[in-house]
Amino acid sequence: MGRPSDGDRVEALRRFLVGLGRGDDANQLVADIADLHVRHDTFPGEVFMGLAADALAVAGVEREPGVVYRELLSTYLPEVVLRGKEHRRIQYAILTAYAVHGGLEPDSLDEVTYWIEQYWTYALHAAVAIVRASAHRADIPLESMLAELAAKHGIDIA
Repeated sequence: MGRPSDGDRVEALRRFLVGLGRGDDANQLVADIADLHVRHDTFPGEVFMGLAADALAVAGVEREPGVVYRELLSTYLPEVVLRGKEHRRIQYAILTAYAVHGGLEPDSLDEVTYWIEQYWTYALHAAVAIVRASAHRADIPLESMLAELAAKHGIDIA
């Protein structure tokens, strides 16, 4: 598989949004999207970072009140068990989503060189936590958050 197409990007978003909407946990989403990953590439990780940043925008997330990192994971991503270096990797993915929300274009390819094959899964996990937390923070049902994100990307998830 070569560089991902726009269709691949849309399909990654569609699978994420539909799966999360039907109640799939983050581990099931990884399994359902794994075939879209391009070896030696961050795709579809950057797609999920953009989606997470979109969720922050929909929720109107600003600097105050802040989000406590540890609570974000324990509350909104309880199904994922992290060990050792995995904590730093998901932290990078979460911080990247917040940076993208703030307008920064990170150089993820350079940052994740040694764990590039796993990057997309950490990005997906971060996006799950951020989308769930953003819906809660905005006090809107998760389904409404997902529908708004789908509409923003021109994706039919009905």
